[in-house]
Amino acid sequence: MSSPSELLRAFLPSPDTVGIGEKVISGLAGLVGIGLIMAVSAQFLAPRDLPWVVASMGASAVLLFAVPHGPLSQPWNFVGGHLISAFIGITVAKLVPDTVTAAALAVGTAISVMYITRCLHPPGGATALSAVVSGPAVHALGYRYMVTPVLVNVVVMFAWALFINNVLGNRRYPEKLRKPATGPASESPGKVVAGLGVAPEDLDYAMRELGEYIDLSASDLRALIELTAAHAARRELGTLTCRDIMTRNPAAVEYDTPVEQAWQKMAELKVRALPVVDHRRHVIGILTIADFLRQVKAPTGEPLAERLRRFLIPSRELHTNKPEYTGHLMTRKAVTVREDQHVMDLFPVYLSEGVHHLPVVDREGRLVGMVTPRDLLRALYGELLRCGAAPTP
Repeated sequence: MSSPSELLRAFLPSPDTVGIGEKVISGLAGLVGIGLIMAVSAQFLAPRDLPWVVASMGASAVLLFAVPHGPLSQPWNFVGGHLISAFIGITVAKLVPDTVTAAALAVGTAISVMYITRCLHPPGGATALSAVVSGPAVHALGYRYMVTPVLVNVVVMFAWALFINNVLGNRRYPEKLRKPATGPASESPGKVVAGLGVAPEDLDYAMRELGEYIDLSASDLRALIELTAAHAARRELGTLTCRDIMTRNPAAVEYDTPVEQAWQKMAELKVRALPVVDHRRHVIGILTIADFLRQVKAPTGEPLAERLRRFLIPSRELHTNKPEYTGHLMTRKAVTVREDQHVMDLFPVYLSEGVHHLPVVDREGRLVGMVTPRDLLRALYGELLRCGAAPTP
């Protein structure tokens, strides 16, 4: 049996995880949406009947603008929930003369049918109820009530939701358009979940097996699991940052370094990549062995080593199409990480970007180190040894 303190906590508000900006945007979006609805509804209903329709759409505004990614807010739920409930409300009002009985029957039937048709939308209950208990103006409309004002208002609200929820960078509507990536620990959707041995279909099956409605989409649940796993690993690793595991003061080349000289430098240092920097050591690109091989990959029957040797010979012509300098050959917009980033942030970068060498920069973007998967594994193995969770070599 729950203790009094546990019972008290059950009635207290849930933790607030929504930023103030999101709250303000949701309120302003609802303000504009209901303003549009009022203007449209006034064309079909008398002022005394407006509150019934606005009550229904006002509830929808909370869902569409405050939780646009929730399952109950999606287009099929919003449109289908209102139209199906409107039809049920009108039909019950025509068949059942007693208002009390008709009101209860309309709402109960609407809930069941919305469940069956997979368009559960709580404001639909208000739409069904308003068809029964509203004034003579609504009753006189009959089934036209589904078109004016319900369908018209649904179209207006839906159009506004599509616009405002897709103009803002952190929102997408419908929810399926949204990429479930919410932070540096979740840059590669599904990879962390897959690493835990959980497939997307496992999540879908688990949600069905619960046997009750969950106001959380499978994609949001996957993102939540990824972030939870990442934060748990981050906690276990403590404050280990890229600065702690990187190779410090790595060799680099500049934009105007000849490709032959860059190749010789890579061979001497036995490295597979060199950052390309400007005169202030800001990273402007990265030069890898793959960049060289792309220039000599054409099959000509000539040995690869000979093709590479000829490529490295400087051209004596005034004009040439062959890359002569590092800046002509490098991969631009190199993926970098900051020296103060947690090592857990490296995993999604490696998984999603397909890179092997990551230049490490300071807050001003200047090169201070280089990190490879080998550095990361060495650091993680050291942490496991420290915790006694790994066998000694």
